[in-house]
Amino acid sequence: MLTRKFTYVTCPCGHRGVIVETGNAEQRAAWYMASLRDLEHKGAYDGLDDLFAEMSPSCPKCGASLTPSHISSQKLRGFASRGERAMLSVVGVGPRL
Repeated sequence: MLTRKFTYVTCPCGHRGVIVETGNAEQRAAWYMASLRDLEHKGAYDGLDDLFAEMSPSCPKCGASLTPSHISSQKLRGFASRGERAMLSVVGVGPRL
């Protein structure tokens, strides 16, 4: 199953951006990717949170380095993979995706 986690961050200047984590947990094709939306990779976070340490998010408006304390909300979404959708349509189980 493909999942996306959206971590919304708000800078003290008011600018909002998102750290998007996307992953596929299927055993045969597992992968993970993180990206920034409306943020830059110029931050200086050096703490225990792996996501913020790896992504180093900063505000493109004022240049402030963003940390976990700037998280305003998080959302998790799950999507059926192409293979899972095909299997559901063949066997007629569950809702049509």
